[in-house]
Amino acid sequence: MRILHAHNIDYSIGERNVLSIKELSIHSGNRIGLVGKNGIGKSLLLHYLLGKTEETPAVQWNGSVHYFSQLDDIQSAEWNKQSGGEKTLRKLQHIFQEPADLLLLDEPTNNLDWHQIELLEQKLLQQKAAFVIVSHDRALLDTVCSTIWELDEGDVHVYNGNYSYYQEAKALQVRQQHEAFEAYTKEKKRLTERMRQKEQQAKGMNKPPARMGSSEWQLHKGKASGKKQKVERVTKVIQERIDRLDKVEKPFEWDKVTMGARNSSPIHRKHVLFAKEISKTLEGSPLYLIPSLKLKTGSKTALLGKNGSGKSTLLHQLLNERQDNWSAQATIGHFEQTLEALPAEESILQFTQANSTLPQHEIRIILGRLHFKEEEVHKPIGVLSGGERVKAALARLLTGDYNVLVLDEPTNHLDVEAIAALESLVVAYPGTILFVSHDRRFVSKTANHLWMLEKQQVTSYAGSLSSYQEYMDRDKAVSPLTEDKMRLENKLTELIGRLSAPEPKENIEDLEKQYAETLATLRSLS
Repeated sequence: MRILHAHNIDYSIGERNVLSIKELSIHSGNRIGLVGKNGIGKSLLLHYLLGKTEETPAVQWNGSVHYFSQLDDIQSAEWNKQSGGEKTLRKLQHIFQEPADLLLLDEPTNNLDWHQIELLEQKLLQQKAAFVIVSHDRALLDTVCSTIWELDEGDVHVYNGNYSYYQEAKALQVRQQHEAFEAYTKEKKRLTERMRQKEQQAKGMNKPPARMGSSEWQLHKGKASGKKQKVERVTKVIQERIDRLDKVEKPFEWDKVTMGARNSSPIHRKHVLFAKEISKTLEGSPLYLIPSLKLKTGSKTALLGKNGSGKSTLLHQLLNERQDNWSAQATIGHFEQTLEALPAEESILQFTQANSTLPQHEIRIILGRLHFKEEEVHKPIGVLSGGERVKAALARLLTGDYNVLVLDEPTNHLDVEAIAALESLVVAYPGTILFVSHDRRFVSKTANHLWMLEKQQVTSYAGSLSSYQEYMDRDKAVSPLTEDKMRLENKLTELIGRLSAPEPKENIEDLEKQYAETLATLRSLS
């Protein structure tokens, strides 16, 4: 059954044509992921289909619809007390309570932790309703979608597969465009060279041969003129063939742009942060009590935990209450979930350059990686979308004179292309990064060290998310006794490392006591 049929979708903002779509249809059972760059008009398209714009849409409905808006459209004292994750869960619960033929979901994973996103995936997989979901969570789009709609330059392009299929199809398009561009360039070069040769041949016909006298040349001149005209006609035909060639633009590949070397001061300590006895209470109840924390210099460390576990609070405490626990050589750049007011009149380039020692061409390379290309860097901050403002703030940090970055949910509000670009920038960044992210694929591709905040403690793991998951899967198969032994052996290894290369503030006697107690406990289990 066709639930929705729209035709001649047309919407402009000023002189910019944002939507120009000939036809769209949604049928029962469709599981559609809607993707596109920040500010391209994804939310606007949903609003248009629902009749929430000033335009009168040409949309035929044959069924009921529920809509999840990323905007906070509920206002009450009780509602305002709830966290972003709690609000999202309440709104989703309300949508799933009543049956509908179609769900339009605009960024429903924002503010959800990993466990909550996985529950949403299960709920969507169980749904009988068709749905269109706007999300930057690529793992979710892979799991629940069977069709991808890409909104680009006002039109929707349909890919019949999940997000991975869409990525493969886009990569194939780039390869095919490269091949077409190379064929076009080769043929144009061949024809241009042939035309040049003919032009040179025609010029040579204006002069008599070296051994020919003037009287003989006068007799030969008429014949030469006829030949010259023939050569000029061939030259004209070649030029017409060049003009008729279908011009193919060279595809721009973001991945081929790289970050240059940085001039930030190096940190000579093994750990840029070493803190002890970190604790926080919330309304009289302990939020966490962490005996010690070490952040390895040069690492890309992800802080993971459920909503409400205290991740953002811990970052804020380390930055604002425990400054003396950081290396004196650390210069720290901080990205917060709630962006401070950005200067509306400054251009993206001006804003990014303000605290950078990098040359302009390197700054523009990094802006390019975040999809601010060519003249777009001169756009004023005030006209940017929410996602574009996030990218501008991240660009300012990545190009700034810092050697440590602390990022709290940097992927929120970014489109999937921008997240992929940020991944490569984080991996290439030569300094230390400590970050919180609910984007599972982003963490998997960038982190080489993990802090797990659970049960009011932080467990540190030196390795990637995939290796940690493999470790946990193996761990589940062992007996409780073996699990205790492994935990104690890991603690012994950590204590040996701390004793062999103690930090300046380490209490050696305390470490030796912990080592003896742990060793004794381990021996008692053998």
